[in-house]
Amino acid sequence: MDGDETPFVEALLAAPAGVALLARLEAEHRSDVAWFDSPADSDPAVVGEVARSVGTMSFGRMVKLAVEAAESLAGPWTGDAPGLLVGAYRHAAARRPIAEAVDARFAARLRAPVDLDAQQWWHTNHPRQGPFDRELFRDFGSVYGNGEFTWAGLWTATEPPADAHDALVSAWEMFEGPVSRWLLPLRLGARAWEVHRPGDWVRLVEAYPKRAVKAHAGWELSGPNQPDGGLAAELLTVPGQHAMRAHVSRHVLPDWAAVSADYDGVHLSWAGFLTTEGYVCDLDAGGVTMLRYWGNERTHWLADVFGDPVPLGAPVLSGSMSGALGVDVGVDDARRAHDLDVLTKLLVR
Repeated sequence: MDGDETPFVEALLAAPAGVALLARLEAEHRSDVAWFDSPADSDPAVVGEVARSVGTMSFGRMVKLAVEAAESLAGPWTGDAPGLLVGAYRHAAARRPIAEAVDARFAARLRAPVDLDAQQWWHTNHPRQGPFDRELFRDFGSVYGNGEFTWAGLWTATEPPADAHDALVSAWEMFEGPVSRWLLPLRLGARAWEVHRPGDWVRLVEAYPKRAVKAHAGWELSGPNQPDGGLAAELLTVPGQHAMRAHVSRHVLPDWAAVSADYDGVHLSWAGFLTTEGYVCDLDAGGVTMLRYWGNERTHWLADVFGDPVPLGAPVLSGSMSGALGVDVGVDDARRAHDLDVLTKLLVR
């Protein structure tokens, strides 16, 4: 599988999640802008300061900000995202030094392929996250929306940094705790399609295409909470933006059953998340595709290629996300038994 070799900095400057991260990083260093907002302009002195600060930033801090920015500044459920992205795209070029600093410090970790020895499954026993007795890897036609992912798959993440745990629980909508986590070792030879750039997702869709049969208002901007109007129209006029289209002739996403015949899973690296989440891609055969609602580095598994689950300590949660806290399944016997029962049913073991 040949990968998309677009330089990371160029891909970041073209991507909704990428420009949102750059805007968020600058906002954190400006006294005239709320930390959660997108600055209406760019200050060269502040950009230089931010670029230098990235040189000492932890990876966990960086991906925490990336997850938050992609949702709050560029997500389809954020009411003013189209307007926030107007500024983020217009000032992206001025923030290139920040993008270059992110690339220089984190390139290897951002583009890391799936680590078969570090896959974690996180779980909350709240009914809203269920049903917990469904059999996975069977009905690949049961999909979210138009097929952004299949309910027949199982999600794992690669040993998320502690700094990002709160942000990830929010992205995964695990608002009711307690939240547990398990190590799911992968069997030798597990096959994963790697997505590091939009072109990697395009190749997946073109190799295993399935045309959407209905409209999906939550797929792109303007999203469900974003009324059509001036902000969306203005975003359409911004050169180089890839967050929305005025018209989509054909919406194509993966045929997950076909993918499962050749691959055990699809891995979205952190680089893939920053450059591909929410990015509208053209297809050679016509129409568009977009990876949406993956939310972070993750692998969407389409087969049981796991060894025996290993209990892990509690996620590092502050309770700031709707009060959700972690639980240590190595200590809590009842929760450990519950989780193992859930996994047994999901994996049909």
